[in-house]
Amino acid sequence: MTVPSDNGGTLHGLDLAEVHRFASHAAILAGSYLRDSALARTTAGGAHTSFDESIQIKENAADIVTKADMHSEQMITKLIREKYPDHKIIGEESYSAGQEKRFLLDDSPTWIIDPLDGTVNFVHLFPTCCVSIGFCVNKVPLVGAIFSPVIGGLHMTNASGTLTSAARGLGAWSTSISFPYDPSALDPLSSPSPPLQQASASSSGTSTPRSINTPKPQPWQHAMPLPYLPPQPIPPDAPKGCLFVSEWGKARADKPESNLSRKVTSFWNVAAEIGGRGGKGGMVHGIRSLGSATLDCQYVATGAADIFWEGGCWEWAPQDVCAGIVLILEAGGRVVPSAPPPECLADPSAPIPDADLGGRLYLAVRACSGTENETAREAQDRLIRAVWEKTVPLDYSRPT
Repeated sequence: MTVPSDNGGTLHGLDLAEVHRFASHAAILAGSYLRDSALARTTAGGAHTSFDESIQIKENAADIVTKADMHSEQMITKLIREKYPDHKIIGEESYSAGQEKRFLLDDSPTWIIDPLDGTVNFVHLFPTCCVSIGFCVNKVPLVGAIFSPVIGGLHMTNASGTLTSAARGLGAWSTSISFPYDPSALDPLSSPSPPLQQASASSSGTSTPRSINTPKPQPWQHAMPLPYLPPQPIPPDAPKGCLFVSEWGKARADKPESNLSRKVTSFWNVAAEIGGRGGKGGMVHGIRSLGSATLDCQYVATGAADIFWEGGCWEWAPQDVCAGIVLILEAGGRVVPSAPPPECLADPSAPIPDADLGGRLYLAVRACSGTENETAREAQDRLIRAVWEKTVPLDYSRPT
């Protein structure tokens, strides 16, 4: 399968099915290392009582890095350079360690990696942490692989991790991976498969979500298509009845106009009873903060969460969006800016644009079904506008 380029030609030699398999394999290998590293800190793994001394503070106590992060990134980078030596690589830890803070993404084939999203969780052995690997061309996310290595616990035997992965036009999938990892688990199926559809990509970094009714060929054995359940209608008074996920973030300034204060106000609004908060009360079923925006995106793709609302994310981390965008779109969801753009403020009927990969403001909603009076996209638009009304716009500018 070839990938569209901005000039109307193609970038030859890129088989998205193979890129998908490679990204998934690399994420599992790095995740297997992280699991071994975590297991070594437990009594089952032979740990002594001293605390892990490999933890380093980056910007503040909520923003940390471990030697495991750095080694995981080195592993992934080595695999990519061996397989795709001409491709560009942007990694969280190598980027964060540099002095330059410019936006580095261009039109080149580029791998965007977060070697350990949810580092704080990993340090505490809380299970929601993962490896995230995304791949883009022309700033368009095309492939994503997310592997959660300790979601099944840290047992010496009978343990497993969860891979969620997707590629444009090829669907989104969930695969249980047993330890020790056998690479043959990702071998392509030998049975004939339906023809692959060409992925259409826009310059904004997202494209029209695929039709979830279009069957896609299973990429390998035991892969389960996403979303898990047939998409349900959006509740008529949404976000009431929805599950809302967001992160506290690492910015913790205690000021009235800080992003932390804006988030707290937004959480209060969407959680409050209908009619409360000056009419902004949303009465959502619940608010979840997993400590990993990568996994927040994953659960929107599975259909377990209805709404992901966030700001401040870079393309890879601390809260990954590149791989997550591919999963959500391939599962039939939408990814748009977390605050209404000027054209939508000026005209409430204006089309809602896709989120810009580098825009740092993201709102994702799950796949849904239409009704007699409303198409699926109209329902998603309704939910998006309702979230905009009840949340406070976040202020994340890109450093230069």
